[in-house]
Amino acid sequence: MNLNQNYDVFIIGGGPAGSIAGAKLVQSGFKVKLVEKMVFPRFVIGESLLPRCNFLLDEANMLACIQQANFQYKPGVVFQTDSDLEVINFENNLGESFNSSFQVKRETFDHELLLDAQRKGVVVEFESEVIDFDAQDCIITVRTKSGEVQRYQPKKVIDASGYGRVLPRLLGLEKPSEQAMRKAIFCRVTGDVRSLVDGKDGYIFVGIHDDNQAWLWNIPFNDGVTSVGIVCDEQYFKSFNLTESEFFDYIIQTNLPASKRYAQATKIQAVGCINGYSAAVTKLFDKNFVLVGNASEFLDPVFSSGVTLALESGAKAAELTIKELNGHSVDWQIDYADYMMVGINVFREYVNAWYDGRLQSILFCDDKAEKVSQSVVSVLSGYVWNQENVFVTNPKKMVDTIYRFSIIE
Repeated sequence: MNLNQNYDVFIIGGGPAGSIAGAKLVQSGFKVKLVEKMVFPRFVIGESLLPRCNFLLDEANMLACIQQANFQYKPGVVFQTDSDLEVINFENNLGESFNSSFQVKRETFDHELLLDAQRKGVVVEFESEVIDFDAQDCIITVRTKSGEVQRYQPKKVIDASGYGRVLPRLLGLEKPSEQAMRKAIFCRVTGDVRSLVDGKDGYIFVGIHDDNQAWLWNIPFNDGVTSVGIVCDEQYFKSFNLTESEFFDYIIQTNLPASKRYAQATKIQAVGCINGYSAAVTKLFDKNFVLVGNASEFLDPVFSSGVTLALESGAKAAELTIKELNGHSVDWQIDYADYMMVGINVFREYVNAWYDGRLQSILFCDDKAEKVSQSVVSVLSGYVWNQENVFVTNPKKMVDTIYRFSIIE
């Protein structure tokens, strides 16, 4: 069998992490092959972006294609209970470079990014599946749509396969996540009332339900469609003895803000579900490969961190690969794994604080210092590598400290 050595880098997966990695690599003069198992456009959740995404796309010369796609402008997030709400405006940050983002249908967003990567020079092949990887000799085996088996030997493989987690499965790198196993139940609807809170039509609404036993996302798109999701742990779901579709309807009907917003709404797709979505791996890289995006670690959808971490890891992996291929020394542990874990651990602390209730106390505290508010907003905007932010350098200590202050108040 012939061994194709024409490509410098081989990328598995055409989501945001793969697209941004490929785009950065080809713009630096390297030859890149990207294979995607599915046909684009394809449905996927994770539809609310953070301002940090805009920064990363701008750095990769990819922001223009997203701006031209006319996605829903997203200026912030509204956290909502039955009786109260807290509005987070992204512009109230620590002076970050971008202070807004977009609500996107991922089938369109991901496709636009991949098309842009193609225009820049990435060779893309759909309906091709990676079936084997020799990590020692960096030989990757692919089965094409027609059933043909092909082998490639690039200088580096970037696994951006998302929930497919190709290399973790092939190389036995998967490990249980530290996060609790939760499920997301979701649907898209039309006819919802977006004017219940004046001036906040483009915001994502995050609803807190049943004393924090579950939470709801409400993501508006610019064509009148809204993505609605409910997240809870498995035991809470099972306690109702309902099907996933029945559970979705019941929560919408019994959550006061949602019942008003969706009173006349119509489902435009079947209710879907993802179970046990959190994931982790034993290592993020080796001599010939690096894991990016959800192929590495996925925490939780609550703060819309998924696409941010995908773009950040894809961009960082590409930058380090460029440096390495240009003959420079790269410390992948420090420059990639440790770097990525800084942001992941900040998000992780916020996720944990959300589910144990500390973060709600902080968010709904009326007497937060301005610097505290700005620091929290910067984290919620995705700027979780800003070392000037004390919530980044010591997230657990700061969350605990501000929480104690909030409950005293």
